[in-house]
Amino acid sequence: MKKLFLVITTILIAFFTCACDKETSVILFNKHRFTPETINSPSNTNVFQQNERIYYLITLPKQVESKLLLIQIYKLDGDKDERLGYDLVWGKRVKLRDEQKHYFTDYVVMNGKGNYVMKVYSRDNPTKILTSGHFYVKN
Repeated sequence: MKKLFLVITTILIAFFTCACDKETSVILFNKHRFTPETINSPSNTNVFQQNERIYYLITLPKQVESKLLLIQIYKLDGDKDERLGYDLVWGKRVKLRDEQKHYFTDYVVMNGKGNYVMKVYSRDNPTKILTSGHFYVKN
């Protein structure tokens, strides 16, 4: 019984302590332009005021072959004319420059308060979401 318990414990410890080497894309939001100083600053937040610049940074661990991204922002729990609980409020096609192989940064301004989600797609596989991130706009 002790050997079985030891084997199961060893397997569980190995399973939970092994590091995954699969990197995923991430979206970071900030109130200030992204620089090496603001990447890990307390100004990284996902809560913003109306008519405030929302800076975003999209990380891409794998290089996108076509160098084309589609960025869309949906408003969740929209108004009466909503469709299935969300409404497409903003979209942008982006061509990555040579120095932007693994990231893209820009800003957007939202006028209405609410719960938003940003989704990023690649031109290589437009049906698969590379990454998504939620942010909120308050009064």
